[in-house]
Amino acid sequence: MKGKITVIEYHQASYKTLSSKDADGYIKTYKPLILDVRTQKEYAKGHLENSILIPVQELQKRIHELDVYKNNAILIYCASGNRSTVASKILIDSGFNKIFNLKYGILDWKTKKYPIVR
Repeated sequence: MKGKITVIEYHQASYKTLSSKDADGYIKTYKPLILDVRTQKEYAKGHLENSILIPVQELQKRIHELDVYKNNAILIYCASGNRSTVASKILIDSGFNKIFNLKYGILDWKTKKYPIVR
């Protein structure tokens, strides 16, 4: 199927999934780039502090903006974990090698009472 990536391929990608608790600790300890891949509207309603927004639909055409982070840790999140999985695969395929995906996204982050900013 040309132009499609199967779910199996996503699971074979070499990124690490972090729970909200582990992600919070990782952010505090290692200060990764935090990448929000939701829409501008979602981002405006609340996001992780110091995160940058590149919607997953724009990621491939804007990936050059992240080139300086190619060898740095990047924590990616979306609303529930689906779009961030796609974004993780895109970054890995583009040569990024320290990718972390927030399991269950910002919805779980907020449920667990971790801070967000507006």
